[in-house]
Amino acid sequence: MRRMGPWFLVLLVMGLVLGGDQVTARAESVGYTVNAVLPKNQDDQNASYFALRVKPNQRQKLAIVIGNQTSQTQTYKVTVNQAVTNANGVIDYSQVKPARDSSLKVGIQDIFDQTTLPTVTVKAKQTKKVYVTYHMPSQKIRGMILGGINVKRVTISAQKSKKGVTINNNFAYVIGLRLRESSVDVGPNMQLLSVKAGQTNSLNQVEATLQNPEPGIMHNLKVKAKVTRAGSTKTLLQNEKRNLAMAPNSHFRYAIPWGDTQLSAGTYTLTLDATAKGGYHWHFVKNFTVTKAEVGALANKYNQPQRNYFWWFVAGGILILLLLIIIIYLLWKNRRRNRDGEPD
Repeated sequence: MRRMGPWFLVLLVMGLVLGGDQVTARAESVGYTVNAVLPKNQDDQNASYFALRVKPNQRQKLAIVIGNQTSQTQTYKVTVNQAVTNANGVIDYSQVKPARDSSLKVGIQDIFDQTTLPTVTVKAKQTKKVYVTYHMPSQKIRGMILGGINVKRVTISAQKSKKGVTINNNFAYVIGLRLRESSVDVGPNMQLLSVKAGQTNSLNQVEATLQNPEPGIMHNLKVKAKVTRAGSTKTLLQNEKRNLAMAPNSHFRYAIPWGDTQLSAGTYTLTLDATAKGGYHWHFVKNFTVTKAEVGALANKYNQPQRNYFWWFVAGGILILLLLIIIIYLLWKNRRRNRDGEPD
C-alpha cells in the first residue's frame, strides 16, 4: 500500500488539473426557420440576405418564408428594424424602435410602414410566405440604408388582464437588409459628440459618444482611449478595444471603466485614437467636467474594480509544477530504495 502512495498523489494532482467545472454547450433548435426569397435586383449573389440595388421612388415587395418545425401552430411577429451600433460596438438589428441618429436622413422607418407589418400564424410542420414592402424616396440617396427583417415567435399567455391578452416574446430570427442606389461605397467617418461620467450596470465609467455620420459601414474598428486630469500627463484611466464595428449613420457610447480609481470633481481630458478598415484614422482630445453632484451620485453605487487573473493562473501553474516535481522525486526515491534492497 505504501508503494501506491506516490501514484495516488499523481492521480490526485491530475484530478485537480483536469477536473473542475465543465461548461457544455447544447445547440437547441428554436423550432422555426426564416429564409429570404432573393429578387432579381439582388446585387450580391453570394449573400443569403437582401442586398439590393434599388432606384428612387421604387416600390417593392420582399418575400420571406417562415417554416414552423414544431408540432403545434405558432404565431410570429415580423418587424423591419434600423441597424444601429450597440454599447458593445456591434451592429445590432434587433431594436424595434431605436433612438434615431441625428445624421440619419432616410432610414428604415421612412420607407417601411411599420403598421402594415404582419403578425402571422403558421400551422405545425408547415411553411408560409410573408411579404414586407418598402417605398424609396423620390430623391436619390447616398450610400446605403441598413436594417434587418426581424421575426419573433410569440406566445399568448393563458392569463388575460384588463388590457387584453399578454404577448410574450421568445426567440428572434433576423435577415439582413441592405438597400443602395449605387455600387460606390461611401466611406465611414467618426465624430466625438460628447464625453461625460456615467454608469452602466452599477459600474462607473467615462462615456465617450462616438458617431459615424456617413451612410457606410465601419469595419475592424480599434479604439484606444485614456483619461488624464486637464493639464496633466499622468494617465488615470485607459483601455483599448478591437474588432468593433459601426452601422451607417449611428452612434454608441464607448466606455472607459473607472475600475478601482475614484474620480473626484474636476476637469479631465479624454484622448482617443481610433482606426478602421480602409486606412481610416481619427484622433480626438476633449475636456470634460465631473461635478460634485455627479461624484456624489456615483459614489453611492457599486464600483467594480477591474480584476486581472493572469498572475493567479501563473501562481497556480507554478504550484502544480512544484507538486509534480515532488511526486517525481518521491517515485525516484522509492525506486532507488527498492533497487538497493532497503526495507519499505
